[in-house]
Amino acid sequence: MKITLTEKAAQHIQKMMAKKPAAIGFRVSVKTTGCNGYMYVPAIIDHVNPEDIKVVTENINLYIDKTAASILEGTQIDYKTMGLGQAQLVFNNPNVESECGCGESFSLKKGEK
Repeated sequence: MKITLTEKAAQHIQKMMAKKPAAIGFRVSVKTTGCNGYMYVPAIIDHVNPEDIKVVTENINLYIDKTAASILEGTQIDYKTMGLGQAQLVFNNPNVESECGCGESFSLKKGEK
């Protein structure tokens, strides 16, 4: 399983974890929703789901929902400043074919999942 965090994303996640004393890691899953099919579900976690896949990173305990592993394979998670000074995590996923106009949901390339 290969998922990477940019330095900016790791710093942002560490700041978010510092706000929650019980935080032990960062989890990414996906759910079926939106106008395009799937949506990322990032979360600061205080316990590990035994089904999750642990991804080795330098500074963050990163966990991936086992059911989302094939969808997230090869994804780079970044943290970028958007319009009006707002910043957010951005998922650069090679398995995505298209995203909806608002950027909340995505569809997969044919044959992915």
